[in-house]
Amino acid sequence: MTAPMEIARRVADAVLYEGYLLYPYRASAAKNRMRWQFGVLVPPGFDTTCEHSSSVTECLLERADDAEVRLRLRFLHVRTRLVERAEDGGHRPVAELTVETAGPAAPGTGAAGGVPGGVPSPETAGEADPGTAGTGAPGGTTTYLSFEEATERETEVAFPVAELLDGERAADVRLPGDRSVEAITGPSGRARGRVVREHLPLHAVVRARAERVAGPYDLVRLRVRVENVTGWDDPDATREQALRRSLISAHLIIGVTGGAFVSLLDPPEWARPAAETCRNERTWPVLVGEPGHRDVLLSSPIILYDYPDTAPESPGDMFDATEIDEMLHLRTLTLTEEERRQARATDPRAARLLDMVATLPPELAERLHGAIRHLETPARDDTAPRWGSAAGPGAAPWDDASPAGSRTAPPPDPVPAAAPWDGPGDAFWSDLAAGPGSSPETDAVSVAGVEVARGSRVRLAPGRRRADAHDMFLTGRTARVEAVLTDLDGARHLAVTLDDDPGADLHRSHGRFLYFAPDEVEPLDAPGPADGPGAGTDARDAEGVRDAGDAPERRDAP
Repeated sequence: MTAPMEIARRVADAVLYEGYLLYPYRASAAKNRMRWQFGVLVPPGFDTTCEHSSSVTECLLERADDAEVRLRLRFLHVRTRLVERAEDGGHRPVAELTVETAGPAAPGTGAAGGVPGGVPSPETAGEADPGTAGTGAPGGTTTYLSFEEATERETEVAFPVAELLDGERAADVRLPGDRSVEAITGPSGRARGRVVREHLPLHAVVRARAERVAGPYDLVRLRVRVENVTGWDDPDATREQALRRSLISAHLIIGVTGGAFVSLLDPPEWARPAAETCRNERTWPVLVGEPGHRDVLLSSPIILYDYPDTAPESPGDMFDATEIDEMLHLRTLTLTEEERRQARATDPRAARLLDMVATLPPELAERLHGAIRHLETPARDDTAPRWGSAAGPGAAPWDDASPAGSRTAPPPDPVPAAAPWDGPGDAFWSDLAAGPGSSPETDAVSVAGVEVARGSRVRLAPGRRRADAHDMFLTGRTARVEAVLTDLDGARHLAVTLDDDPGADLHRSHGRFLYFAPDEVEPLDAPGPADGPGAGTDARDAEGVRDAGDAPERRDAP
């Protein structure tokens, strides 16, 4: 595998498993009950969710007369894992089945080697069968969970560009269904149940064609369409049923020999008009590989930049490449024994993730804290006078001529007397104000017939619009309004501090507030004095509530 293709595959793997399983990595977590969000191509007859059955990638090639393109389609194929309990001579589907085990778990059972809490020892980590469904727990039991797994699928086709210029070429991708059964037995060998895994058949088509771009630059536009053409005739089916016949996290790695791709994000000026005519549907093509190389392109369902790469400090896939590895690593270490047992039973990949976190050496964990990629020396302004240079008209006394090579330091600036603090100041608010007519410290807004301005006291009532968990924790708390802000769209926002926050003065001095819409508060009194100390700002440092500088997703912070 070439270096650019190796980098491309590394990034493509992160795309493939983005959101596959999210912290805390157990099936019972709400975020893991609504899965498969990226690059989903459903059967064309399924329209319940308005998801699409195809994607289109268009890109530009130069020097392509004798080139050949290689199209590698990659996606996940959902495999159901159904746990069934043995009873009355048959089997009944159940969400969870726990059975006793005799001593250490046998290979293939998924039990954690008899280690309390299902945490394997370093000697046994990574040895479990990737297809296992259960996990060991204290007391000699193994738990099996019904869940959805996924199998990586990949197919590659190659076409000379000359053939694609003559007309469309197509390649079929057919995956037959399959079914496997794993028996679950107790210590005595008596059948306690079974695990049934099943793939449903899948049929997709990759269509490619090319056309010359008018102009003097000899560009070729390549168009690739990926279609799910699986038959579907069940109008009452659920999304979960349709996903079993869908392409999940579908993306393309496109390579070229004898030619070069043109960046669509940052094209050269001569190619910009042609780049702007490319139409990509549900994909985002970017150059990948070593910076400067233009022979591999990744068409991703997730927005990326040219030449993306995974951080070399990352110890492994945590299924959330847009998140901070250090945070996920530390949070995973805080899981309880029961939570880890559930995560292990959820998915074999989750079990391997727990092993990785538990056995990560301290020196590698420290690398997750951050890295300096490169250092730059600021450019020097040669027009500015240098210390020790000859003085010119209007020069300061310390710029007088001095012996060559000497540097006479300027006299220190006088230390100004400390002034009493009265909030962040006009400069802070002017940065947040939307226009000349906005005055955050004096503006007011009417809430339930009461004028609310700086100094007003209010009771917080979030949840009347979309709110996150941190907002809900603040329901019923009283706060002081620090400013009334107007964003660029003309919407009003209240900057508040909590009455019962002992660090209010410190946070207020930094201009760090909570932001709520007027309909998310209840007035407690008329506007009060603007210069009172007022208790409270947010507990954001402890609880992660966002401030204006954090660009909150909900409030459009000014």
